[in-house]
Amino acid sequence: MLDLYRDDRGKKALEFPHFPTRMQAVVWRNWGLVPVRRIAETLQARETDVRATAAAMGLPADPIVNPLWQSRGYITIIRANWHLLPYGQLLRLLGWTEEQLAFALKEDDFLWVKMGALKPRTEPVLYRPLTSEEAEATRKLRERMAEYVPSGVADGEREEPFAFLGKFSGKPERRNGRSGRAAQPDEATLDERWAVVYPSRLRHAKAFVERFAARMERRWGIGLTIRPDEDGRETGDRPELRLRVVSDGARLAESHSIEAAPNGVIVEAVDEPGLLRGLQWLERQMERRGGPHVAYGRTIRETKIDLRYVYSYFAVYGDPLIDPELDPYPDDLLERLSELGVNGIWLQSVLYNLIPWEEAPELSAGWEKRLDGLRRLVERAADYGIGVYLYYNEPRAMPLPFFDKRPEWKGHSEMGIHASLCTSQPEVRRYLKESTARLFREVPGLAGLFTITMSENLTNCYSRAPGGKTECPRCSRRPKEEVVAEVNRCIAEGAFSAKPDARIVCWTWGWTWSDEEVARAISLLPDGVRVMSNSEDRMPTNVAGVRGQVSDYSISIVGPGERALHNWKAATAKGLAAAAKVQLNNTWECAAVPFLPVLDLVEEHLTNLARSGVSGLMLSWTLGGYPSLSLELASDYYWETSPDNADGSAGQGAKGKNGLLRGKFGEKAGAVVAEAARLFSSAFREFPFQIGVAYTAPQNYGPSNLLWLEATGYDATMVGFPYDDLRRWRSIYPEPAFAAQFRKLSIGWKKGIDKLVKARRHVTPGMEEPFADLLHAAQGAYFHFRSAYLQIDFVRCRNRWLRAKSERVRERLRRKLVAIADEEIELARSLYELVRRDSRIGYEASNHYFYTTQDLLEKIASCLHIRDLLLRPEPVAAGGVR
Repeated sequence: MLDLYRDDRGKKALEFPHFPTRMQAVVWRNWGLVPVRRIAETLQARETDVRATAAAMGLPADPIVNPLWQSRGYITIIRANWHLLPYGQLLRLLGWTEEQLAFALKEDDFLWVKMGALKPRTEPVLYRPLTSEEAEATRKLRERMAEYVPSGVADGEREEPFAFLGKFSGKPERRNGRSGRAAQPDEATLDERWAVVYPSRLRHAKAFVERFAARMERRWGIGLTIRPDEDGRETGDRPELRLRVVSDGARLAESHSIEAAPNGVIVEAVDEPGLLRGLQWLERQMERRGGPHVAYGRTIRETKIDLRYVYSYFAVYGDPLIDPELDPYPDDLLERLSELGVNGIWLQSVLYNLIPWEEAPELSAGWEKRLDGLRRLVERAADYGIGVYLYYNEPRAMPLPFFDKRPEWKGHSEMGIHASLCTSQPEVRRYLKESTARLFREVPGLAGLFTITMSENLTNCYSRAPGGKTECPRCSRRPKEEVVAEVNRCIAEGAFSAKPDARIVCWTWGWTWSDEEVARAISLLPDGVRVMSNSEDRMPTNVAGVRGQVSDYSISIVGPGERALHNWKAATAKGLAAAAKVQLNNTWECAAVPFLPVLDLVEEHLTNLARSGVSGLMLSWTLGGYPSLSLELASDYYWETSPDNADGSAGQGAKGKNGLLRGKFGEKAGAVVAEAARLFSSAFREFPFQIGVAYTAPQNYGPSNLLWLEATGYDATMVGFPYDDLRRWRSIYPEPAFAAQFRKLSIGWKKGIDKLVKARRHVTPGMEEPFADLLHAAQGAYFHFRSAYLQIDFVRCRNRWLRAKSERVRERLRRKLVAIADEEIELARSLYELVRRDSRIGYEASNHYFYTTQDLLEKIASCLHIRDLLLRPEPVAAGGVR
């Protein structure tokens, strides 16, 4: 199966001259990630030899290898060894079969593309004893690294990789306590006399009230009684918190009201999840009031955004349902997302992996296990008011030999490898419709799915057709918008036949046609679906005087854009609900931190969307699912609240950034944090956005990306290897403007950090950890942005140095290159310390860890090597690269 992924395009693997031998590079990069035994097998060495090799470089003895590297960090391992090992050795290192690696390269969110769609040519790397010269170079490497390796993180402060998973495996208990003040005359106060009464006919209401009662006991020391409404018992003078559902088709899902009086509180909702939202609102009011107090009166909360779904911060992308040990959504993550107003989560899916397909039964192996996993997830998520959605990119293309028995199904072919299942064929449409219907029959609790019908994998005959011209003899005679709408119709009709209230979201991602063609496609969609567009789509940009436009993945440029508004208008004209795909936590502008604290930009975007008429939000792609301040801010925009809230705020989004931060960190600290967020937002507007910059520039890898004294000759890849490809990094921007923008960004961001640090001593007791999470995210982003600027400057300076004829000019450039290498060393050291404190830094779900601590130490070793070369009396023009 790997035959499809062997193309080297004539490219030889890179050399890494900061290591005396390639063998040492293999040991260094895999130390602590892969068991010593497996490294030894890969290098055909004894374990004692591998340990001695590591010790000679100063690596710690007997590292404890976390097995999560194998299950949740394998992309990091593949990337680290892509230029070192041929496939055979890489498979031994991973302990994988060819089929496993081929599946990962194909299905792990374009991993093959991220690797550059080529496997560099490299010879096997085998163990051998070092020569005397190599041994001496190794000794010098060890001694110099000992000087530079930071040691400022105490063991008690250190987090191992993946330690963030522990944050979602059970909440720390909050200290029991009661309100520090007595109830006011206009407040109801919950205490041990109260009973919580829930509708027994509802499936999940009991779980809602049990969690509510448990949190009340933890937070306020109150033991509430819980009972169903069917037991008929009279409570007498005992006050009640009573839940009830009153259906109302004129109101959006989850709309609810809370009415508090001296003898009780009533939470009334249009549906079961709305009861949970009412309970969550009560909890927030109690926190703001400093006790279990609820103001008398009636508060009505009308849902404005009734679909709010997000991806897991740490789900394994490729086949997330096959291994129950790799739970993409543990209960604590579901609870935290629910508390932030999220009511949907999503997973990647492949239809023939979930529903058996008689045309190729071997592709459906394990389908029963996957469906069992999906059913369990659906049931668990519902206890938190959350629905499960599948990402549908169907029907998947098949290898060309498949069509030997079904030649009439063959549509558009690609790369001479595979071809689409032509959806102009009635049998293919029947397969798509009936398999989708069966999926919803098998998992009746499945909330819905969203489709991508253009781009991503090859699906219908137009999905990846160059220039919109398909070679399919049937589809080429039909308008593309008709074919794409038909695919969405088949999927939706299949779903609705089994579950009439399924939520089917048709994403216009990749519909880069004329406005008239898009409008026609939307007009051909079936009733009951939603139309979703990237909020920023066709948003004009003018950064550094360079005009462009956004399609997706921008926080720095605030939407919505022209195309998104056009598509939503067309949906409304058809009578369809509109949804926006947004990124509120992070984007490929910098995905190595869990969220970018640019709350002013997030608030501006949410305010704009509130005026746009959308009623649904996809809150993230694979990046951006961390339960963060940004998502907490967004939750203020999901409901219209009236009359005035007990805390003095009113209406949609009225609390806003300032109220959120003051409420969380205290009045004084909150004000300082708000000013820091303003500075971060202002700085981030300087990001030189263009999708090519977001995908290929080095801001996602930051200080881990190596410097090169000679051009590598490699093209930067999509969120994979930045290399030194300034031409691709800068995209539409001239070199000087591109460098200047990252410089402005990093300088402005540093001002925000300086301001943020001043808030630390004023933070409300008990909120130190959330503040540290915020500070670490901000610091990590700075190290990445500053390093991106330095790398841009290094490549520009290096290229001029290599071309310069004047010794005076060469000397000036040489000194500048040394200065950049020195600052890169300090950034790598600082990021190394931060990573050791916070395991979230550097991680993203679909790329795993962008770098390891070993990578950051290697960057220091590389910069020291470059520095040595530059400081020689006669600089080596070729950089000494072997």
